[in-house]
This record gives sequence, C-alpha cells and structure tokens, in this order.
Amino acid sequence: MTLIPRKQAAQLQTLVGIKRQKAEQDMLSLQMEVRRIEAEIAAISENLKALDRTGEEYDGASLARRHGAVERMIAEIDRRKAELAARQAELEAAREALKRVMHSEDRISDL
Repeated sequence: MTLIPRKQAAQLQTLVGIKRQKAEQDMLSLQMEVRRIEAEIAAISENLKALDRTGEEYDGASLARRHGAVERMIAEIDRRKAELAARQAELEAAREALKRVMHSEDRISDL
C-alpha cells in the first residue's frame, strides 16, 4: 500500500469524520422515529383494548363499534406497522452506512 502525504491524510480524516457524524445523526434520527412509531402503535392498541373491556362503559364501546372507531383504529395500527417496517429498513441501511464509514476511518488511520 502506498503512503499518502500527511496533509492529504488529515483532509481525508476530516472528511470521513464529517461523514461519520452525518451517518450517526441519521441513525439516531431514525432510531427516535422507530421508537415514536412503536409508542404510537402501543397507544392505539391500548385504546383498542379499552374498547374490549366490558363494564359500565358498554354503551360507549358499543357506539364506537357501530360508528367504525374500531375499524379506524385497526387500519391506523396497520398503517403505522407498515411505516414502522419502512423506517426499520431505513435504520438498517443507516447502520450499514455507518459501518462503512467507520471502516473507512480505520483504513485512513492505517495510512
């Protein structure tokens, strides 16, 4: 392997450092998005479970079922799950990008 001048190596190190920072920020943003969507799915699921409980609020639950609230909640959960799957795929791609940048950083430090 040929050695490159120190100035160029330092510039490469700086550029790769910036790319690493960007990759880390992208990954963190996607992780936060995934957590937010998971929390939304859990909240909607809890609301749906609350409609299933029998007791004093039977009339309210019955009306909600008759007017399509349950179907809307189920559709919303399905939509959020699809969004979650897409974000998880993006997160995996961001992890791979970060791995590549870290590998590049290691290779530059070997120069």
